[in-house]
Amino acid sequence: MKYRLRQARILLPLLLLSSCSWFGDKEEEINKPAELRRFVSELDIVSLWSRKVGGGAEDKAIRLEPAIAGSRVFAASASGTVMALQAGNGRPLWQRQVKDFYVGKELKNAFAKDVDVITGGVGVGADLVLVGTAAGDVVALFQSDGSLAWRSRVSSEVLAPPQAIDDLIVAQTIDGKVAGFDALSGERKWIFSTSIPSLTLRGTSTPLVGDGVVIAGFSNGRVALIDPIKGVAAIDERIATAMGRSDLERLVDIDGRMIFTGGRLYVASYQGRLVAIDLNAGRPLWSEEASSVVGLGSGFGNVYLAHDDDRITAMDMDNGRVQWDIEALLNRDVTVPVATGSYVALGDFEGYLHIIAQSDGRFVARRRVDSAGIFTPIVSDGSRLYVMGNSGKLFAFEIR
Repeated sequence: MKYRLRQARILLPLLLLSSCSWFGDKEEEINKPAELRRFVSELDIVSLWSRKVGGGAEDKAIRLEPAIAGSRVFAASASGTVMALQAGNGRPLWQRQVKDFYVGKELKNAFAKDVDVITGGVGVGADLVLVGTAAGDVVALFQSDGSLAWRSRVSSEVLAPPQAIDDLIVAQTIDGKVAGFDALSGERKWIFSTSIPSLTLRGTSTPLVGDGVVIAGFSNGRVALIDPIKGVAAIDERIATAMGRSDLERLVDIDGRMIFTGGRLYVASYQGRLVAIDLNAGRPLWSEEASSVVGLGSGFGNVYLAHDDDRITAMDMDNGRVQWDIEALLNRDVTVPVATGSYVALGDFEGYLHIIAQSDGRFVARRRVDSAGIFTPIVSDGSRLYVMGNSGKLFAFEIR
């Protein structure tokens, strides 16, 4: 049985300011992951294909999730590979190395040795495949053949997939900024900024786009609805308020997945709240105390919350009433719950894929996928699951 340090999932940009230990002389808390209990399997997780995309990430904050567009799935590796595959059989359509788009001194200065090349992705839209690089760029490739469409500079690291809305590409950086780029030329059209604390979790939430708005959550516990044309906030709402004396106690980052459906926004922060907001009426529907790093899933009229201790709770979207709650995966570093058919899928640090019934939270299937673990959110197209393992291998499954 592996053990993990609870502090290890809080990846901070600032660790040591002097020769003294940042955490003092106390030993870090060691949390024992829950032992997996046996159950009667009701379904089969059938392997369709697998494909090595590239090397796994050295930085655990880099979680490069695959993206689906039509009959193709696009994947990227931290080592710099971007790949297009046929979704049905995994056949490669094209493959590109991002470093090939840098030349001469630019290449030498862009990427340090033994540092991850791609840090954010994969986004798709406007016939483009989108990734963020360690060089501080958003790179757009044509979906048709993987050739370079454009490359544009951002203010700092992009750790979440860039998003597309109409002719606009949106990228969020870890310094509290969201930038909008022209999808055709890559020219920056606007930048939205917010102030962030000096100490934050390492990561950002993925911006939501649709219905004429861009929604972004920040490490200061605020969420903003940004006009995609002007780049200004129509709504800037506080979700969580920093409490406590120490900087650690005051962390309220919104780093996990948010849900936007039917004019309602559901968002959870670390050491804060889960809040449901009716954006049409401009008022909160309900809120509950919560602490989450990976965020939320939804389905069956529920919102699924993955707590920071890896408890999973299903809550009614209308009123927040708890439908079921499971503790079988405590301290297993689960990924965000993803609805697929009548079930919820999620991975853990030992590389297990868990399938849970949306109706009552019972386990219906389990399969070990990658011994290196699964940190990247699972992607579902309704009938298939695409799982990117920490080893840099992409797997496709069906639940039968």
